[in-house]
Amino acid sequence: MLFIDPEKCIDCEACTHECPTSAIFMDANLPEQWKEYQALNAEMSPLCPGIFEKKEPQNN
Repeated sequence: MLFIDPEKCIDCEACTHECPTSAIFMDANLPEQWKEYQALNAEMSPLCPGIFEKKEPQNN
């Protein structure tokens, strides 16, 4: 699972268009069914290492 640090995000929406699974949303566009994950994202993002290079998506 990928987490985006809401404290570091500059709300440019670049990641929403680059996400191969269309799983990233701006706060204003977050579907109701995913709102419970906002707090988890904020909690977990500082604990995860940054990604600084493009990687292929993994299908599990």
